[in-house]
Amino acid sequence: MKQKLLIATLGLFLLFGCGQKNNLTQAENDLAKKTNFDSDLLSELKDLTKSDLKQLPAIDQETGEISDKLYDGIYSETTEDQAVNFVKKLKSKFREKGYLIFVFEDNDNKNSVAVIKGTDDLDIIRYRKTDGINYDLDNLKVVTKIADWKAKYGLIVIGSGRDWVHIEFDKLPSDLDAFAKEVYAFCPDSVDQGVGTLENLKPAIKEMNGLWLWWD
Repeated sequence: MKQKLLIATLGLFLLFGCGQKNNLTQAENDLAKKTNFDSDLLSELKDLTKSDLKQLPAIDQETGEISDKLYDGIYSETTEDQAVNFVKKLKSKFREKGYLIFVFEDNDNKNSVAVIKGTDDLDIIRYRKTDGINYDLDNLKVVTKIADWKAKYGLIVIGSGRDWVHIEFDKLPSDLDAFAKEVYAFCPDSVDQGVGTLENLKPAIKEMNGLWLWWD
């Protein structure tokens, strides 16, 4: 009798314990259903950011600016440093479930962790329509270059904005001298308005195990 009572009590504990893992509000649960997103993953994200979940805005096809329309994605505000850390922590887990997680920056320069469906990190850049228009680089050219690096070295996209991309490599290029020149040709501002010289770019790549690219 005591054994049956113990099993029943344990069952109730597990039942209610599992229910308590979902920390989403009714509105957030409705948003998860509307976008057909995994509520458990979103709950885990919210547990980290401690911020509300909101629907991701669409990006204007012509201008690349954040529009007032909505996209099938979710985001949750946090600090810039935390956003990067959360993305690195959850990237693999979310991709295994069919989702891409990345740092998103809104029109007020506030940072968030965003989630869209997909398994190819290049779709993050495609969604955000990142370009270097001042250097005659449209979104397709940016995606094509980073796709080439992805094929050679492997990489993940940490974040992407209107005119910037943060990537992290699986393995660094063996010839950093040649690679630094390639980066400079593709994104001059990474040196001219960033580290200052090509020589400084090489240790920066090593330290980041990746690149922060932006076109001013």
